[in-house]
Amino acid sequence: MAAPLGRDTLPAHWSYGVCRDGRVFFINDETHSTTWLHPRTGEPVNSGHMIRSDLPRGWEEGFTAEGASYFIK
Repeated sequence: MAAPLGRDTLPAHWSYGVCRDGRVFFINDETHSTTWLHPRTGEPVNSGHMIRSDLPRGWEEGFTAEGASYFIK
């Protein structure tokens, strides 16, 4: 699993957003460019939560640090 994501782990002038499917993207606030890769590690990051189309409306799937899935309403 990916390391915890927090503003303190990002370089100056970077922020992040999370897509509905749980993918995290990074924004360079100076150049207004985006990337799927963490600016420090160069690796993709998952928020740990995922909205799946096969779940009932309003439910999400989350993952523990050990990789076990759980469901959130």
